Amino acid sequence: MKIAYFLRARSELEDSIPKDIDSVMVQLGDDGLYSDEDLRKVADVEAFMIGKEPVNEQILAAAKKLKIVQRLGVGYETLDLEACARYNVPACNIEGVNKEAVAEHAMMLILALYKKLLRANELTQDADWLGARALTADTPELKGKTLGIIGFGNTGSALAKRAHPFEVDIIYNDLTDINSDLAASLGARRVEKDELFETADVISVCTDLNEQSQNMIDAKALAKMKPEARFVCCARGGIIVEADLADALRRGQIHSAGIDVFSVEPITRDNPLIGLPNCILTAHVAGVAKETTDRIWDWAHENVRRVLVDGERPRWIRNGL
Repeated sequence: MKIAYFLRARSELEDSIPKDIDSVMVQLGDDGLYSDEDLRKVADVEAFMIGKEPVNEQILAAAKKLKIVQRLGVGYETLDLEACARYNVPACNIEGVNKEAVAEHAMMLILALYKKLLRANELTQDADWLGARALTADTPELKGKTLGIIGFGNTGSALAKRAHPFEVDIIYNDLTDINSDLAASLGARRVEKDELFETADVISVCTDLNEQSQNMIDAKALAKMKPEARFVCCARGGIIVEADLADALRRGQIHSAGIDVFSVEPITRDNPLIGLPNCILTAHVAGVAKETTDRIWDWAHENVRRVLVDGERPRWIRNGL
């Protein structure tokens, strides 16, 4: 079993590669291309383990014995699904593997925004006791507020379960409604997207990045939200038009935001959300936790072994094979 590992962003995982695997390391060049040396390396590999590198025509054409492309995570926008299908290679992610960590992070951001946590900490660290207490004197309770969740799949439903004990009203928008039984048990209602934007006190985006969600949170959507609305996104950066969100935050069109994902990553200093006092930013870490990393690594290798050792169909195929 020979596997090529693409771990430029997760080099610490190299020491965890199982000893029974014949492995090669592949790294995308700064020019966005794979080197001739790396193309030779993959000539006889049977599987790709992908961090955040692209899987494209160039690397697929060089891997003559490839049987599976396995993404180390949930997102799969760096995989050329059509090209993988042309080479008859299933392209897989790991569905729901980080839902617990992402839901926890979204819940943390919601609470931090409601309690003005970062500013309260700054004032208290400066020994401004009266200032910190004055800041939080008018902070609302989360109890009784309406939480709107866009995307009620693995992460959205996990967030709903965490929010329910806070006695919030939960509404959601989802195309498939696959978790309707769970929604009913939590008293959550499925609504149209416009109703969610207009009535929710806090909105959390938990959907995939796709044609329907690309640039979904734009000036038009933000204009429908309440002035006191809090907005959270731990999904994918391409869902938000960042300039529109920054403008809404500056003008007080919405109250505040907590953002974990960006259109360009790593984030650059010219990102319009940087420096806004009513916006909490984290570095695409919502899905990162020790337990999550362990699960990703284990589940990815289990899926590859299903194909290469057991001769079975892999799980979580994303390119229709």
